[in-house]
Amino acid sequence: MDFFETINTRKTIRKYKPDMPDMDDVRKIIDAARVAPSATNSQNWQFIVIKNKNILEKMKNAVINEYDKLAELNTEEEFLEKINYFKSYSTFFVNAPIVIAIVETKRVSYITEMMKKLNFDNEKLKYMRPDSSLLSIGGAIENMSLAAHNLGYGTCWMVAPIIATEEFSKLLNLDNDSHVVSLLPLGIPYRDDYQSPPKKTLEEVIKIID
Repeated sequence: MDFFETINTRKTIRKYKPDMPDMDDVRKIIDAARVAPSATNSQNWQFIVIKNKNILEKMKNAVINEYDKLAELNTEEEFLEKINYFKSYSTFFVNAPIVIAIVETKRVSYITEMMKKLNFDNEKLKYMRPDSSLLSIGGAIENMSLAAHNLGYGTCWMVAPIIATEEFSKLLNLDNDSHVVSLLPLGIPYRDDYQSPPKKTLEEVIKIID
């Protein structure tokens, strides 16, 4: 597939056929993440390929448990309806043949730490020092999503399940300096006629300063 065709035809897929992806393809997909740019070349990531259905079920239950805790804090009907929606929206990964857990490993930004010592407040730091570690990981996830699409697979970049990241760390035996920041379910799309939601036009998002 042409490079720009890959970009323009990629879709977010939330339902997959049960067929197990070829593991050579999975390695290619993760290798695409490996070569993504990262802040100070820190490569502050790890990619865990989860095929074990028992682990995926435990991860799903961990997400549901966290939403149930939220529901105990606010019993307003509208809030509870939203909670029930998010339970479903956050747990469909369990039905994918493979889920890639994207793990952020420890990285310290020298400049950010120095600015903290100089008493810059947290709100100002958010504007002046965007989270370069997460931005790096975002690039790696995008590489995986595009590589997967090019090889005939579908993915969905998921952040909502990370409400259960503490339990994920236990289930995946992560050390104290690492935590899951995203899930990427992977599989053959259940249908081939999924439509992408409308995107803004180029003129809506571009600004040229001469």
